[in-house]
Amino acid sequence: MAISSRSEDRRVQRTRQLLQQASLDVMQEKGFKATSIQEIAERANVSRGTFYAHFVDKYALLESLLHEEVFQNLISPLPPVSQWDKKTLQRFIRLLLEHFRDVQRQCHPLGAIDPLIERFFQEAVAGLLLMWLKQKRREEVRGTVPMETIAQTMSWAIVGAALQWSLEPATIPSEQMAENVLLTLMEGVERLAPDALPK
Repeated sequence: MAISSRSEDRRVQRTRQLLQQASLDVMQEKGFKATSIQEIAERANVSRGTFYAHFVDKYALLESLLHEEVFQNLISPLPPVSQWDKKTLQRFIRLLLEHFRDVQRQCHPLGAIDPLIERFFQEAVAGLLLMWLKQKRREEVRGTVPMETIAQTMSWAIVGAALQWSLEPATIPSEQMAENVLLTLMEGVERLAPDALPK
């Protein structure tokens, strides 16, 4: 019984992997919007019914890919969120920059990718930052701005910088860009460029 269940689990996992790889192949050729479920199923050599047994639609498939990608490429090289500090946050920003640059090189231009992908990364980054902020003792978190707002604002700044940096010729190395983004987030415009804002 247990052996049969394990082999079924492996078959399910293998089919999911086939569908994920097929979707990546088709998306690289056509972009996400133009990719159809029929093409993914044909490329994976399965029926549409098999596709729907694993995923509700192509957005659910994309979300599963992005979750795995975020974990493997961005989170697993880092210590647990409870141990994050400025140096770890800078490393995370650098990993995100390099990830978007790699995607830009391999696929259609990021500008052509559905905004769902950008939103997914923004929400994933916001979730990580919020966990990090909540790990801090309350007395270490000063001011009246809610932690959720801080995490959301930081995540849009980080993801936006990563998207923009990946679209431009890499004139600034990822390590320097990550440091620039971190300094802007941690010190703010008023301190870095005091004459830029009207009094």
